[in-house]
Amino acid sequence: MILDNLQTVGKEGEIETQNFVLPDEKALTFSTYAYLGGEVMLLDIETGNITRMTSGDERFEECEGIFPDGKSTCIERGSIPGTADIWQLKLDGSGEAKRLTYFNDYKGYRASNPSISDDGKFMAFQLARTGDRAGVGYGIFIMDLEKAEESK
Repeated sequence: MILDNLQTVGKEGEIETQNFVLPDEKALTFSTYAYLGGEVMLLDIETGNITRMTSGDERFEECEGIFPDGKSTCIERGSIPGTADIWQLKLDGSGEAKRLTYFNDYKGYRASNPSISDDGKFMAFQLARTGDRAGVGYGIFIMDLEKAEESK
């Protein structure tokens, strides 16, 4: 049943699994690339139901590190692949997201591949250049999420 549902959101080979959703791990985040250029999806493991978490507005959106409370995930969001910054997306179906990095405001740069610490206080991510293939990085950054929020 789950395989049938996954085939409806993208062609074979155009999905990428990401994280089990904490704390009970009864859902799984994944990205699909054939569907509107890149969308974040949530798979209910018990029922096989799939819910689109992002807006469907043809931006590139790819899920990455999950927050330990299971209420949100990091996503790479940009106008096209390779121009993304990191956002925090709620997993409640609202599509609500807040921007965490601003590297793409500087021509030629982006942030990618975030990972959230087990306590949810820090995010590790990498600096990349627009146009680089996925996974390429030129430095690792650690963001204190609480201090970043306070400084706004």
